Amino acid sequence: MKAITQVIMKRVCIFLTLCLIPVLGNSQQIGDTIIVFVEGRAEVKVAVPDYDELRTSAKPIDALREFRELIPEIANQLSTEEADLVKINVGGSITIEPGDPKITFLNNEGTLSYTGFREQAILYGDQFTIFITTAEITGLVELDLAECLKKTIAKLPKRYRWSKTISYECVGGEVKEINNANNEYDMLEIQAGAGAGLIKSNWVADISFGVSLGLNHKGIPRSPYISANMIFDFDAEDKMNINTFLNLGYSFNVGDKSKKPSMLGVELGYLIAQQGEMFGDNTFKLGVNWSPAKHIVVSPTLYVTDNFSQAFPGVRIGFGF
Repeated sequence: MKAITQVIMKRVCIFLTLCLIPVLGNSQQIGDTIIVFVEGRAEVKVAVPDYDELRTSAKPIDALREFRELIPEIANQLSTEEADLVKINVGGSITIEPGDPKITFLNNEGTLSYTGFREQAILYGDQFTIFITTAEITGLVELDLAECLKKTIAKLPKRYRWSKTISYECVGGEVKEINNANNEYDMLEIQAGAGAGLIKSNWVADISFGVSLGLNHKGIPRSPYISANMIFDFDAEDKMNINTFLNLGYSFNVGDKSKKPSMLGVELGYLIAQQGEMFGDNTFKLGVNWSPAKHIVVSPTLYVTDNFSQAFPGVRIGFGF
């Protein structure tokens, strides 16, 4: 019965790992949004992973300047009867397609005013996306969107650890803040990875998968999670053994950036499927997981086995997919 259970557990772990790997890239990312209403005639929404980078990168401002210069060249391609949607890959292709006209109001200190916005342009850049909404795209040549964004960036508050959405109004060349909100997301994240380590002077490899719940009270992940590790080792006869641990853990960000988190966590694991002689009966592990960079985890671990009669350390370096 024990051998049958081990075979089933191994097959289930391998199957789930292979199924989960393709969807890993769909986990949510926390980012910032800066919104600028320009002269009551246009809304410029800049989406970036971390708005601190706007202070040192001129790319979004340059993209707005290039877009303004481009408008006369594409004016003849724009419809005079229907709303247009212009999509631009900065430095690359341009597409024009029918838009989706919407009724847009500007909320300024509780007072709503109809803007007449009906057309949109989207600029896709490296690590930023700019959404421009207005009544007529051709009318944007009269507005210095780039200069308004530049002045807005100069007024951005200090970047704390949580994600932000901040709205400004640019009128007559003067910029003022009209709304400031934190983005607090909870998210379910699926994870998988592979690693290598040292246990009882033996080099081992492993694969892992798990599910975590990101509780972002201030935009920074604090994640309880459940995971499984399949550890591969070879005995003296070169027979491969697979030992599978089921783990419960908790991790949180000890860094000061949401884009480049430095995660620290603790986990408690139990050996649910055992092969070979590396571990005995009733084996537990207590580990500390430190992630100095995205997709990299360093894990010193203490193993307790043979009904608490033995204890020995181990270390692992893991890589996420």
